[in-house]
Amino acid sequence: MKRWPALLAILLVLCPLSPVLGQQDQPATDAYKQMLTEHYPFYTTATGQFAPVYPALARQIVDDFGITEGVCVDVGGGSGALSLALAQITQMRFYALDIDPWAVRACNYAAMEAGMMDRVSGVLGDAQDMLFRDEYADLVVSRGSIFFWPDQLAGVLECYRILKPGGVAYVGGGFSRILDPAIREPLARRQAQAVAQQRIEGFKLFDETLVQRARAAGIEDIRMEREPIAGWWLIIRKPAEE
Repeated sequence: MKRWPALLAILLVLCPLSPVLGQQDQPATDAYKQMLTEHYPFYTTATGQFAPVYPALARQIVDDFGITEGVCVDVGGGSGALSLALAQITQMRFYALDIDPWAVRACNYAAMEAGMMDRVSGVLGDAQDMLFRDEYADLVVSRGSIFFWPDQLAGVLECYRILKPGGVAYVGGGFSRILDPAIREPLARRQAQAVAQQRIEGFKLFDETLVQRARAAGIEDIRMEREPIAGWWLIIRKPAEE
């Protein structure tokens, strides 16, 4: 299948919105932000109750893997909260890929507000068939998206495909083990309760055979780690070239 260049995907999302993004008056900006929250409600969550999660998770990722330069793909990146948090503490170029056009617009709006449009871009695409070429990214991150992939293995294999040799993917969902427990534990308990009560539309539990199947498909270095109460992550490494 032919894969679109990342720039084309960015332009397809940005071009219809450029007149709005170019407005400088506050009423127009506020109206556009309100439209985003109506079409993509998680934007409010990401900038509200989940706001403390992303800086902690970004710091944990940098501390664990030490990758601060190159390209990062944020799979199912939504409104770009994790990408923006990582951009604050690294020199990387970020592409937050999402299948929802309104999430992509929210990401590009958030990047504009943060003054980071030169380093953080929302792009439209499917986690199971990404638009990026092979060995494109130094780092792949994905928080909360894998639970909504129809085929979790296909998404994991795509994350591995786009990794450069020596690259790392951190894929799953949780609230960061270094986040203040007073903040993390209530969020995790609410998440666990929502999952148990099946209140999250389209949510699919982690496939316990996923690691085994990924290894059988050729990913040798993959393991899972769990967070307290709720949350788990896959850590995937591509061997460095000799």
